[in-house]
Amino acid sequence: MADQGPPRDSRPKRRASQALGRGEAVVSVVRFAGKIAVVTGAASGIGRATALALAAEGAAVVLADLNVDRLAEVESEIRTAGGRAIAQRCDVASDADLEALAAATTAAFGDADILMNNAGVMLRGPLERMPTSDWQWIMDINFLGAVRGVRAFLPAMLARGSGHIVNTASIGGLVGGRAHSAGYSASKFALVGYSETLAVHVRSRGVGVSVLCPGGVRTNLPEQIRLSDAAEGPEGYGLDEAFGPDAVEPDAAAALVLDAMVDGRFLVLTDPRHQKMLERRVSDMDAWVATRAAAGAARA
Repeated sequence: MADQGPPRDSRPKRRASQALGRGEAVVSVVRFAGKIAVVTGAASGIGRATALALAAEGAAVVLADLNVDRLAEVESEIRTAGGRAIAQRCDVASDADLEALAAATTAAFGDADILMNNAGVMLRGPLERMPTSDWQWIMDINFLGAVRGVRAFLPAMLARGSGHIVNTASIGGLVGGRAHSAGYSASKFALVGYSETLAVHVRSRGVGVSVLCPGGVRTNLPEQIRLSDAAEGPEGYGLDEAFGPDAVEPDAAAALVLDAMVDGRFLVLTDPRHQKMLERRVSDMDAWVATRAAAGAARA
């Protein structure tokens, strides 16, 4: 959805619910009642939290992931709470899987109002020695996975004249990170650039685009880090790094995503300090690179 708010109907809907254990009626905002949302990478982390939040606010949710066991748990959680959901195994590196996901969505609920391209992977290795196959693998999932999702779902949104797409990138897609994460950062930079171009292209046609660029979020993604075959062992690649004290919970990131859709905002940051950091970077790129290089040399 564009500036006017949620897909099809910008007016927030409210419903009365009973306050647990007290009996008095409380009013909750149900901003996505009647909407149909598709979330990839929905089995855990930000994807799971966003799917649950959308369902809690009235959306029917299509859950997609490779981890079918965890996906079934999320589906059950939504259904147990009275929501509507279906789960489908989906590999975002497969054109056929994304096309099948779109078809399953339409068959179950109708054409999607919301698409969240959230599935992603993490790769670490020596920047100067990583083989082309590693670069292709991470780009195929983190970047082209979103491209495939948009290609599968955007035509129906444009035909209807409404919808919203959320692409999960990273603060690493706005600011270059450590050398061992160059592949991840490159894939997320590509996704941010694609998302910006997409937003400009479809905004006047009723479709909104948001790009989520989280900093530290307490997900299980670090547990799934793939180490390049070019690495000579795990030392020095941060595989045992813990979350910093400023990391947020997935629920907090999900709340920001829902608010951004309602407000029609493009850039979604989970750490307000990153806005100032971006302003410093853009204002003087030479100074920014020099400062980061000096800091990296000091750590070495």
